[in-house]
Amino acid sequence: MVRKRAEHNEGHVSTLEELSLHQQDIERIEHLHRWCPRLRILYLQGNLISKIENVGRLRDLEYLNLALNNLERVEGLSRCESLRKLDLTANFIIDLTSLTSLQDLPCLAELHMTGNPCTSYRGYRAWVICVLPGLEELDGARVTRSERLRVLQEFSEAAATVTVDQELAMEKRSKERENCECEMENSDEEDEENDEKWWKGASSHTPETRVAMHRRLARQRDRQNTSRTPHEDIRKRREVRLFTADGRPLNVNAAKLTFQLTEDEESNCFVLEVNTYRHLDASLVTCNVEPWYVRVTVKGKVLQLVMLEEVRPGQATAQRSQVTGHLVVKMPKLAPPRFPSSASKPEKIMPVTRSSAFSSSASSFVRPSSPEPRETSRQKEQQSSHSNYLEVTERKSSVDYTNIVSTGSVSSGQPCETRRSLVPARPISPDFVDDPSVPPLE
Repeated sequence: MVRKRAEHNEGHVSTLEELSLHQQDIERIEHLHRWCPRLRILYLQGNLISKIENVGRLRDLEYLNLALNNLERVEGLSRCESLRKLDLTANFIIDLTSLTSLQDLPCLAELHMTGNPCTSYRGYRAWVICVLPGLEELDGARVTRSERLRVLQEFSEAAATVTVDQELAMEKRSKERENCECEMENSDEEDEENDEKWWKGASSHTPETRVAMHRRLARQRDRQNTSRTPHEDIRKRREVRLFTADGRPLNVNAAKLTFQLTEDEESNCFVLEVNTYRHLDASLVTCNVEPWYVRVTVKGKVLQLVMLEEVRPGQATAQRSQVTGHLVVKMPKLAPPRFPSSASKPEKIMPVTRSSAFSSSASSFVRPSSPEPRETSRQKEQQSSHSNYLEVTERKSSVDYTNIVSTGSVSSGQPCETRRSLVPARPISPDFVDDPSVPPLE
């Protein structure tokens, strides 16, 4: 139990400084002085402890919480030299004079006794302040200098009244102890009807009653566990489906954890970040990477995610952050990257001219089938700095376009004029009549 409560210290018990064992039905304090010698804070409230023992060797202990237990006197703390705060709320302390065992604690500054029978004694607060002069706070109220001077004058009267009230309380407590023993003998039968009568009946507020109540509750839990059928357990525990009937993995988040699944194009991998608890023990977290899914198990609960592409399980890595405690899983992809990382450039298109065997006048461009040889970094920089233009080679033709107009027909200093072709004159028809009213043709 102690090792389980030391998760925030990575399971190391010997160096543990803070331990919480509240509401664990503990009846005795054992082995803590050997397992955890460096304890500074110890929580033991809500248990069934009837005696303070095996705590005096914890020399570094500064805060001890023993509220809601079955203590009847204060003892076993005289060697806790560093103790500053002691909480004994809601116990059964009757022997108020047992507080004199705390006089040797030089650092004790806070004491809480609320809910104990001794707090009803006449002169209780004055007596405690006088017996423990180093107290700065009693039952949540500050002890002022004026109050300390006043109670010193009233100490003799308070001591007398405390003694009388304490004797009366002890006599009452002895009678209650005898009555509880008789009731325990008569109600030893483990019967449900007897338990119902006991719960409905009146009971006194004593340590024995608290112990009997705890044992009856434990018996009821045992009966419920034994009477429960296996089918009811199956209904309560819902089975988590991780695969379909044909074997395909499913997305499951039974652990209800926050996660982020991203794709890193530069590293060509998937990155999964799971927000695991910061102080969670690493032994409670398992990670399994498969080609098509990743599974993270936290305290027996599964988080399974399906990958969009196949990954390499043998090259996957899983690490936890020392600051946040998050789990980071990197899974390289099986397929190569779509674009190379640093030298990723589109392939160069080379101009190629058609041979004269083809009649089409348009030029064609083809992509080189073989990879280009590797270039130096300086050549690549020069190519990236200059723009690449597509050039079309000159198409060979037998026609000489430079000699379309002869040089002899163009007079120097005058613009070029087109030459009209000479048409031979036709002979005049004998039937032709020259009509002077018709205008000539130009």
